[in-house]
This record gives sequence, structure tokens and C-alpha cells, in this order.
Amino acid sequence: MELDALRDEIRKKDEEIARLVAERTGIAREIGRVKRREGLPIRNPSVEAAVVSRYLENGRSHGLSDEASRNLASAVIKEAVDAEAALLTGAGGLKAAVIGGAGKMGAWTASFLRESGHDVIVIDPASKDSHDISECAGCDVVVVSVPIHSTDAVLARLEGICSPDILVFDLTSLKTPVERRLREMASRMKVCSVHPMFGPSASSLYGRNLIICDCGNPKAVEEAEALFADRGGNIRTMDLSSHDSYMSYVLGLTHAVNIALFTVLERSGYSFEDLLTVSSTTFSKGLDTNISVASEDPMLYYEIQHMNSHRDEMWSLFSKAVEDLRERSLSDDPAGFVELMDAGRRYFAGSDSR
Repeated sequence: MELDALRDEIRKKDEEIARLVAERTGIAREIGRVKRREGLPIRNPSVEAAVVSRYLENGRSHGLSDEASRNLASAVIKEAVDAEAALLTGAGGLKAAVIGGAGKMGAWTASFLRESGHDVIVIDPASKDSHDISECAGCDVVVVSVPIHSTDAVLARLEGICSPDILVFDLTSLKTPVERRLREMASRMKVCSVHPMFGPSASSLYGRNLIICDCGNPKAVEEAEALFADRGGNIRTMDLSSHDSYMSYVLGLTHAVNIALFTVLERSGYSFEDLLTVSSTTFSKGLDTNISVASEDPMLYYEIQHMNSHRDEMWSLFSKAVEDLRERSLSDDPAGFVELMDAGRRYFAGSDSR
């Protein structure tokens, strides 16, 4: 066959694949309706694992790589879970306000709540349809999605506006700057704190982590969990005081490593384009994350580094680790370097997150 004819055959197969995935997703919707009727959760880890195994087995029998089979399985599982979660639309009925709803994460949250069937107003001077903060008094849920340094002042205003039966929570990446305010409010009002561990580019909650911090009001935690439950995400509840210690490593350390890496590259004398021509697999794998960090709001990342009360603990460990690595890399005895590598291997052993 000629090249054009072969490409036409490929196009037909692509159309067939799209049709089959759409049909599969349609069946998933029917499964979702049955789950809703019987009160079953959308996600079932054992079923998802069985799907992945099935794709691996089928892929091997047809000569596909395991990587391709896993990627295909992940894609169709996500599509199915998202389709089932969408059946929740119209099941809400709450009135919600998102303060800072014109910002990236605020807009994501407003959209998520609307898709969940809730009536949402946006309070943000950057929005042409902005409402007044006083309208929070007539809402069931109020979400605060403003910069970390502005959150405390907004929460203080809400104290004089919201009644005790209104659910109020913030989305800040750090809780240290607002911990006192949140705990004081939670003693009198339905207040908790939420941290989506993903950015506004996330198309859904599928496979994403979301933290709900208990500020001392169990009812607030319960209602916040209900807003995000059964949408394919992983919800972790913790006490407010624990949050920033985790974030000093999950955010602070990760950002620091990436900023250090691109700072070294920028000062190396080699252009980025030049390095790409000799890029290794390991170097290339980290580029997306590194470029993403370099493109983020510098002030947000500064606040995440600067305002975390646990920052000194992380920086002490990080600095010591870099010095240990330097010394053991320069040593003529490889034992110390091997020890570091072995310790890392043991740390990750048994992890199913990679």
C-alpha cells in the first residue's frame, strides 16, 4: 500500500478507538447510575486494578509495551470515573460564594461547585459579575480563595457577616498565617480549612489529593468532605496543626529543589537549548516540573517558603543532605555514596505511588 493509503487506515483505526472508548464510557455511566441507586462509591480500587491487569495481559498478547497498556488503562479508567462523577450534577442545591473566584484556583472551585449542582456567586473585583461580600450572609457555603497574606483579613470580615450555620473554609497552601483565626472562628462557627493538592489545570478530582483540616468543628469537616466526596479524588483529613509540617516537604522542599536546579542551570553558562541536545532520560523527565515551577507566581512561592513555621526544620535537613552528598561524591571511598543511594531505595521500597 502507498503511504497515504496506510495513513488513511491509521485514521480509520483512530476513529474506531475513539468510538469504542465513547461506548465504554457510556456503559460506565450506566454503572454509575446503578452505583448511585445502590449507594455504592464511584471508585473501587480492586476493580481498577483488575482493569489495569486486563489491559496488561491483552496488550502483551498483541505485542504492546506495558507502558502503553498502563497509559491506555489509566486513560479509560479516568474517563469512566469522570463520567460517573458527572452524574452527581443537579444533586446539590446549595448556595455558595467563592471569594477570589476570578483567580485560578477560585475559578476552578467555582466551576467544580457549579458542576456539582450548586448555585455559585463570585466575589472578586476582577470579575465583571462580582457580588458584594455582604451577600455571603445568604449563602450555605463560603470559600475563601485569596493570596495567603490576604486570607486572615477576609476571614475577619466574614466573622461579622456569616451566621454560625454557614460552612466557611479557605484554600490557602499554608495554614500557619491563619491558624489562630481559623481556630477562634471554629469555636463559634462552622469553619474548617481545605487544601487542594493540585493546580487549576486539573480537569477533575480523579486521582488528586485534597486535604481537609479540622480546626475544631467536626460538623464543618463533615460538610466539607461531603462537598468533595465520591468525585474520584483522595480526601485526607488531618488536624490543622499538622498541615504545615507536611507542606514544608511536599511543597517547600519540592519547590526548593526545583528552584535550586534551574538556578544552577541558569548560572552554568550553558543555554537551555544547548543542554536539550544532550539531555539524558533523567534530565528530560524532570523538565516539565522544573519549567512549571519556574513559570509560577514568584510571590506565592516566596510565601510558601517564607511563611511556613516548619521551614527551618526542612532547610536544616536539606542543607545537611546536600553537604553529605557533596562530601560523599568527592570521597575516594564509594561506601558513603552507596549508603545514601541504598537508604533512598529502602525508603521507596514497597511504594505503589510511582
